[in-house]
Amino acid sequence: MAEAPLIYLSGAGGTELDLEHPVLLQRNPAEHVQVMSLREALEQSAGQTLHVIVSVAFARLTHVSLSRKQARHMQRILPYLLEEQMLDNPESLWFVSRKGSGDDYEVTAIARQFIEQLKRWAAEQDVLITSLQVDAERLQGQAPLIAELDENQTLLMADRDRCLVVDAQQRDGVQALFGDSLNEPMVLSGPTAFVDALRNGSGQELLTGPYAPKQKKGSNTTFAPWKPLGILAASVFVLALVAIWVQQWRYNQAAEATFADAQTLFENLFPGDKASAALSRQFEGRLARLGGGSKSGQADFFPLLRPVAQVLKEINVDPKRLQYDQRENTLLLDVGAKDYAQLEQLQNALKKQGARASIANYRNSAQGVSARIKVEQPG
Repeated sequence: MAEAPLIYLSGAGGTELDLEHPVLLQRNPAEHVQVMSLREALEQSAGQTLHVIVSVAFARLTHVSLSRKQARHMQRILPYLLEEQMLDNPESLWFVSRKGSGDDYEVTAIARQFIEQLKRWAAEQDVLITSLQVDAERLQGQAPLIAELDENQTLLMADRDRCLVVDAQQRDGVQALFGDSLNEPMVLSGPTAFVDALRNGSGQELLTGPYAPKQKKGSNTTFAPWKPLGILAASVFVLALVAIWVQQWRYNQAAEATFADAQTLFENLFPGDKASAALSRQFEGRLARLGGGSKSGQADFFPLLRPVAQVLKEINVDPKRLQYDQRENTLLLDVGAKDYAQLEQLQNALKKQGARASIANYRNSAQGVSARIKVEQPG
């Protein structure tokens, strides 16, 4: 509101709104305040958005004390809570409220017909009223104050709930009724000082709920606040897709490299076979044949491997290579040991596991003894 076109509807007690009602119009803070009729102000604002502030004479300001549970249903219970305070039928009034101190809630009430008529006149001139507030609400932070609106009307304001618009000739008599609450007030002389004070204040918005302003076609900004978030979400989604694609590509590359390594390993382990695309089935077939024995009745490969594995866990030797001769059904184990005695210990341990073991050959070196152990099924 600080920079927007502003209309102020002045009025005293019993004022009825009509198009010839005098108003103050200021297009922006840099321009002078103009006095004209409401009709002229709306015509000059055709095609624009407009903020409207009305005199406290058009509204009712009060407050209520509510518990937190009651405050949840405030819009439904306010008409009944304030029924005795209002001269008008509460059903004909529109209520807005905001939290004060403690359990206190500041309430502003205005005639529904007033809002509807003002919006209808504005729509006829293609004017969109985006804000409707009460002068006493926006000025309460500067109270006590006396605002000399023009030669005929003065606003006397002790605080938010005690304010009155009076004719100039009644000012002295009515001001005396305020007593000490209007001692040393701020004085706003003339329309320009008054409108500047209105722009710098803050109040409750009356255009809420069913009266909230609707954007003109072609300038819908309902989702404008969410646009940056939408762009961010879309960017994150695209980046996530790219990251998934890159990750999938890397996995595919790793899978291809692993498959190539597996093919090389298979061909090294089984020189007579050529690795194919069905490599896992080839491995399974080879292992099944090794584990199940041959048709000629040769012993299994795994029964030879089990005692060797058990003994290597228990004896501290350095296994270097393991070879299986399928034709002779023997397992050749190349190991390194500290001395020949350790080789004999390994041989005896294999025999205890039920295998026939013999030291096929050995060689002494500066680092110890290297030997080949031949392991066979007992027969």
